[in-house]
Amino acid sequence: MGVAGEVQYQPYPGPQDQVQVQQVIVTGPAPRTNVILSWISCICCFPIGIVAVVKAHDADRRLMYRGDLDGARRSAEVAKYFAIAAFVVAGIIILGGTGFLIFLFGFLLPSIDPS
Repeated sequence: MGVAGEVQYQPYPGPQDQVQVQQVIVTGPAPRTNVILSWISCICCFPIGIVAVVKAHDADRRLMYRGDLDGARRSAEVAKYFAIAAFVVAGIIILGGTGFLIFLFGFLLPSIDPS
């Protein structure tokens, strides 16, 4: 203990946990992020297409900013599956609507007697 008014200095404790950063460089072709396919699917079927757009941009972010090629490939695959699902749903809606109109104008309306 020191005299009153005397300043005592304590040694600064060093960092308890030291963080080591390692950079992994992966070579090879960059994965396709399917951004254009996702935007086109968003035009066809908006609710499913918007999920495809979000996943495609997630793949783009992982590739460009983080360098996570495996994560980018996984997100791009999910984006491709959602884009395909959007195309399939849009095709079902179009075929169903066309079938309904053919049924309505081809069979129902001609059978109604206007007199």
